[in-house]
Amino acid sequence: SSHLPHRAQSRARMDLQGGEGDGADVASAADLSKWRQAFDAVLHQILAEYEGQEGKIRAAMDKGMRRLFETPYLVEMQDLKKKGSVSFDLEEAQRVLFFPLLSDMSYYVTAFGLRTSEVTSRKLQLMKFKMLSVFYTLHRKDGTLMDRFVHSGGLGGVVELLAEDNAIIKSQALELLIELLSPLMSLQPATSLRQRHLYYQVFLLFRSGPFWKHLAAIIAEPAEIFPKSHMNSVRIVAGAIGWLRPMEADSSPEAASIPNGELMESALQSFLDGRVPVPQDIRQLAQDMLLEFRDVPVIRSAPLPSTELSKARAAIFCVDAEKRECAAHALQSLRQLGNAAFGARLFWAAEASYRLALEAGGNYTQAMDASLIESNRAQAMLKVGHNREAASAAKKALDHDPGNAKAAYRYALAMLGHKERCPVEARRQALEAVSAAELASQLSPKDPKVAEALQQARERVLQLGPVADKAQPEEAKPEEAQTAPAAASLDSMD
Repeated sequence: SSHLPHRAQSRARMDLQGGEGDGADVASAADLSKWRQAFDAVLHQILAEYEGQEGKIRAAMDKGMRRLFETPYLVEMQDLKKKGSVSFDLEEAQRVLFFPLLSDMSYYVTAFGLRTSEVTSRKLQLMKFKMLSVFYTLHRKDGTLMDRFVHSGGLGGVVELLAEDNAIIKSQALELLIELLSPLMSLQPATSLRQRHLYYQVFLLFRSGPFWKHLAAIIAEPAEIFPKSHMNSVRIVAGAIGWLRPMEADSSPEAASIPNGELMESALQSFLDGRVPVPQDIRQLAQDMLLEFRDVPVIRSAPLPSTELSKARAAIFCVDAEKRECAAHALQSLRQLGNAAFGARLFWAAEASYRLALEAGGNYTQAMDASLIESNRAQAMLKVGHNREAASAAKKALDHDPGNAKAAYRYALAMLGHKERCPVEARRQALEAVSAAELASQLSPKDPKVAEALQQARERVLQLGPVADKAQPEEAKPEEAQTAPAAASLDSMD
């Protein structure tokens, strides 16, 4: 999404101030964190949003995010946990901020809903604003995270941000609200229990007082407080009115007043009497809504009755299902982070992301996924010249899936790249390179790079010559592997 220059400058100024800490000691602890190298990949993605901005703005965001990683408001973040819970440690806080699990969305819901004051709770407010900054810049791009955020009641938290006395925060919150609501504004009946639970979250939002109160406050302003503040607010309100109308199949609609409807009616009248420059269709929309608010609207029934609501929540948030979904999402998101880092030539960050992906997936990781990720790790290690580690990763990839052509090719390259002084060991490695290259050739017979690697491996064996009185290890049998479709590129990441 595009970032207006004044918004980017204000965000960067806010992010220039990190959390609290003790300088070198805190930085040292952050350097030892398991997330340290992968954070470089995340930071690269965040800063990519500031391409084309002034150097000072980008530098401020860089500094602010690094400081947030080092000192992530551990004391204040504890307020997001249930009383009696174990305190946040550094790595857990870093995960929530920069590598969130699906279950971590509950922390964002709680944070955004906090009532904070610059006077009485400055640090808590800064923590909330910084969580919003990362959420707005990074996490909102992850549809699975956003789905869980809404399931967890996040719409209400975003609406509470509209009450902040900060135009940048209001602007970000309104933009998030539009993005989160857009796919849920369909008037078609839900087709699954999960979808009905999402619609129920929208229903709760549109029947809540803060939604109408905070949007009314924006609409009643005599001038724009951020670009398109009135136009977008009027559109959201119109969408809410339309969504709340009874469905055709609705058997139990009710005549009900809108919470804080009198505030919205007054705001719309002020807007129509004022001179805020908006398109004529928006002004007409406001006039139509004003007429609706003067009547008692008929409201649709809840998308989920109480009996089905408990069933839906049990299905979505049961411990086993949540663990499985968290593991699957973390594995894929960290894998994608690794691929992005590799594409940016951040090879150490890529390797760390792949390693963390396997750790996050744990016992839920499928063999095929494990093979592809280990193979990616091998490629990253090859790029930084760590052939021994590359060989180990490629071997693990083949253990998970003997038909992984890329893993076989990378194992051959790692064996060729690892120089061994001992003649016996050097020949063993050369023979393994031949076996791996032959396997890759069988799996991807038309790839010229495989043919080149196989030729190099055979030449290496000939150069080394026989080693007397030393039993040679049995070579791998490529015919045991199943032939896989030729890879588009053995250098590409999976």
